[in-house]
Amino acid sequence: MHRSALLVGVAAVATLGALTIDLLSYESFLLMLGSFFVPLFGVLLADWLAAGGATPRQTCLAGPPCAGGMLAAWIAGFALYQWLHPVGPSWWTDAIGEGPDYGIGATLPSFVVSFALAYAIAALGRRRF
Repeated sequence: MHRSALLVGVAAVATLGALTIDLLSYESFLLMLGSFFVPLFGVLLADWLAAGGATPRQTCLAGPPCAGGMLAAWIAGFALYQWLHPVGPSWWTDAIGEGPDYGIGATLPSFVVSFALAYAIAALGRRRF
C-alpha cells in the first residue's frame, strides 16, 4: 500500500511540474549545467590521458586534495563558455553582457581550452617527478 501511495504522489508531483515549468527556463538551466560540467569533463579526461589512460586506486588516492592547476583549467573553460554564451540568473548575464557570436557555440571551445590547459599542466607536473 505504501508503494502505491508513493507512486501516485511522485506521478502527481512530476505531472504538476511538467505542466508548470517554463521550458525556456529549463533550457537555461541545462545550459548552465553544461557550462559547469563540459570543462570539468575536459579536465578529467586530460588528467586521465596524461596518466596513461589507467588510474589505479592508489594513484587516485595519492593525489593532492586540491590541484590548483586543474582548478584553473576548469575555471578557464567555464569562463570561456560563459563569455561565448552567458547563461544563468539575470544579474549574472547582465554583468557579463552579450558575448561575440562566432557561430560555433560554447561547448566545444570550452572543452578544448580546459582539456588543453589541463593536459599541459598534468604533463608538466608528471615530468618533474
